[in-house]
Amino acid sequence: MSQYTKKTWTFGGCLADHRDVFSNLFRIAGAYIGPNAVDPHLNESVMVTVNSVNSCPYCEGLHGELARMAGVENPDGLMKAKSEDECRSFVDDPAISFARIFAENNGRGAAVETALDSLSNATRPAYATSVQALCWFLLWGSIGGNTLNAFFSRLSGNAKEGSSFFFELLFFVYYGPLFLIIAIVNTLLRFAPRVPKWFSAAFGMLLTVIAGTWIIIPGVLGHIAGTEPRILAHG
Repeated sequence: MSQYTKKTWTFGGCLADHRDVFSNLFRIAGAYIGPNAVDPHLNESVMVTVNSVNSCPYCEGLHGELARMAGVENPDGLMKAKSEDECRSFVDDPAISFARIFAENNGRGAAVETALDSLSNATRPAYATSVQALCWFLLWGSIGGNTLNAFFSRLSGNAKEGSSFFFELLFFVYYGPLFLIIAIVNTLLRFAPRVPKWFSAAFGMLLTVIAGTWIIIPGVLGHIAGTEPRILAHG
């Protein structure tokens, strides 16, 4: 049987990334509403671009539909893009370049810092930080969704190499209800029409509040533990 190959968390990596996404919760909210908000069309394009690397089916369903509702012309094509240039061919904005580089480097490292500086110079530093916060939000959701599915794959005999059964079980118990809600919402959004900008912003705030209730506990534990990030990459 083939192994599960999508990006997933280790226990320490999960806490480290939760620490960082928890630290960005207010910036995530500010990316939807406020002076540093990102236009919904670009906001959802950033989300889809990050998922073009991480390939989470829950995020594909949720943000693919939200992108369509926000007026993104070809979210499926952007979702399947294989490079920064291909992503920019769908949505030509410097935020898309940053999102792709962020996802390819799991949010950290010199390449991400350089890309953030470039985005800050092309826009505004506070605005660039909003885009970065959105990328953290989608990294959390996408790696989380893949980690959950790694547990289901393990049950069918296709365990992720280097992964821990006990961590995956704990993750399933904690996050299973949230991703069940996401799966239900994904189904309902298929029937939704294109929506005005205020609706997209309000829906994003709702997602931030709901997700934040799950992020808080492991986020605080990540700050206490001071763990180092580690993602199990493609096999």
